Amino acid sequence: MTYSVTDLVGEIRIALDQNMNSEALTELNDIDTLSLDELIKSKVEDAARMVVMLAPAVLLGSGKAFGDTIGWDMQAGYGSGHIVLPDDFLRLIVFQMSDWSMPVTVAIDETSPLYSRQKSRYAGVRGNPQRPVVAIVQQPIGNVLEFYSCEQGEHVYIKMARYAPIPKRYTLDEEEVIDLPDKLVRPVVYYAAYLVAVAQQQTEQANGCMAVCKGLLGVRGNP
Repeated sequence: MTYSVTDLVGEIRIALDQNMNSEALTELNDIDTLSLDELIKSKVEDAARMVVMLAPAVLLGSGKAFGDTIGWDMQAGYGSGHIVLPDDFLRLIVFQMSDWSMPVTVAIDETSPLYSRQKSRYAGVRGNPQRPVVAIVQQPIGNVLEFYSCEQGEHVYIKMARYAPIPKRYTLDEEEVIDLPDKLVRPVVYYAAYLVAVAQQQTEQANGCMAVCKGLLGVRGNP
């Protein structure tokens, strides 16, 4: 959904207030209001991008569709193929060809040991309709999704293809807004508060905001 950046800035301020001790809050309030709002606003996109990358797939929503055109590396409908990804592609949500028995939600890249196996001359080693593999690789034309593989025939088609786009601020009806999955709004607020606290060298408060963010996402470990 579309959210007002001004409203998000207000929510991030509240998150900062809740996670700062009195001394840190006094230091933060000493900053000019406009300067603080600009600092917070500058962190919204970065926070949104990181949260989309960290979040479990179930929290990403439906995303956007892709895959209007397939390039086949073999005869159409047989073997592997590739799709040029949109410029705003950030993360795969789901991909499935019509003859696959299951969808793929996690893509590998060129650094994965599994990727080199997709180039094997032995069909049993590569991905197949019962055990499909999707890779996202960089090509001169941009990011490309490669899929392995199909066996149905020339009428095989894309059954599902959805992705999470890069979150960007833009102007709508003279108001600055950003598109975010509904379930990620609160994590984005606390991740942005974390980034603001880090910028102000408030380590304890930054850790508190990050702990709340990770709790909302249900993830562990470092961001």
